[in-house]
This record gives sequence, structure tokens and C-alpha cells, in this order.
Amino acid sequence: MMEYLSPAEVINGVGLRLVLVQYMPSPWGQATKAMMEYKELAFAAAPWEGGGANEELVAWAGNNGAPIVAWNDEAPIHRWDDILFLLERLAPQKALLPQSREDRALVLGLCYEICGQLGLAWNRRLSMFAPMVASGQAPEGFVLMAKKYGSTEEDVARADERQIATLKALADRLKAQQSAGSEYFVGNSITAVDFFWASFSNLFDLLPPEKCPMPEQARPMFTNMADNVRSAVDPVLITHRDKIIASHFKIPMEM
Repeated sequence: MMEYLSPAEVINGVGLRLVLVQYMPSPWGQATKAMMEYKELAFAAAPWEGGGANEELVAWAGNNGAPIVAWNDEAPIHRWDDILFLLERLAPQKALLPQSREDRALVLGLCYEICGQLGLAWNRRLSMFAPMVASGQAPEGFVLMAKKYGSTEEDVARADERQIATLKALADRLKAQQSAGSEYFVGNSITAVDFFWASFSNLFDLLPPEKCPMPEQARPMFTNMADNVRSAVDPVLITHRDKIIASHFKIPMEM
């Protein structure tokens, strides 16, 4: 089992360090951790308290969120693409970005559709947070976290349709790849897209408690979704997720 160090130990440490959301399957963090492990990179980890102030970590990283990754005396980073490029630099022999410029662009584009601003997870998060905030019964820490990500009324109104469009595009991509004889989103070997989808799929088809241990009271936030979004989760996406999780993630997930 992964053991957390204190924030101060990670802040003042050397080598590769990761700050991971504690107790919750934050998809950005879980994908980062799995890719580090795939690349056989040793790292130290500290916990991020969801909804907490995390003042020490915020002062260090200049960002109110996790994951945070740091390498030796380089500045800590938190954007998914910056983290991916760092991991590629540290372990190029187990590449998750293809050498082909065309395939590389495709991988990065699909990753952005999953991870980036107004991408799949961004819109899912809008759909998850908006009803709880509107109810007036959400805890203060939750409301602050929802406000941090920001949104317009139009973004909230269009969040479900945007999720459906991306889910369809991902499913169509996998089906085309399978017809061409590949088990992966791009090319014939695993890439960052496969890791990101496997981790982010928890937002659409949450793994059971024995595989994804988390506070039971938080599970409904992940499982409640509009019927049309649920219907857009093609079985091909879940079959692919299950294969990648079984092969390349530590189960039960460590949080």
C-alpha cells in the first residue's frame, strides 16, 4: 500500500513527488499515479484534503488543487499536459506519446477532450456540482470547490450534450481501432489516452467499492447522472476501461 508523507516532507524533498487527492478517485491524480507506475518511476506522495485549505501546498505550488507533481528543484506543476511531458522526459523508454507526429497530435487532442477545460471531465463536473450547489445544502467546502472551477449558465446548460458528444467520439474511435485490429485508442500500443480514459471513466461508471474504496456518502455524487448521458456510455468504453485497469492500475485504487 502507498504511504503518504507529510506535505512538508514532499515540499522539501528531492526526486519525483506527487500530491494526490485523499479518499477520492480524482481522475487527474489517479491517471498520473498509474502512468508513473507504468513507467516504473519511484515517487513520494503527500495527501491533498478535498475541500480543505491545504495552505502549505497552495503556498508551495501556487495552485489550489491536485494533483501536483514536482521533480527535484524544478517548480511544481499541476496541468495534466505539463505532468505528461515531464513523465515522458523522465522515462522516455516507456513512451505514452507516439513518435509519429500525426499520432502524437491525435493522442494529445483526445487527451485534451478528456482532461482539458470544457472537455469531458470538466462538463461532467459541472453536471455533478450544479444540482448540489443549487440545493443550498452542499457543505461550505464543496461550494468553494465548485466556485473554484467556474462556469457560465450556458456551460452548465450544455454540459450534458457536450459529454454525450465526447463519449460518442471516444466510442467511435475505439470501434474503428478494433476494426483495424488494435486494442488501443491510437496506434497499436498503449498511450496516455488509454490511461486517462481508464481513470476518468469513474465519473461515468464508478468502480465498485472493492476496487475503488471511497466514502460511501460520496458515491451518489459520482453515480447520479442524466439518463441520456448514462445511455451514451457505450459498452465498448467500459470493456476497454476494464482491460486497462486490470493491466496497469493498482487495485484497489490507492487514494
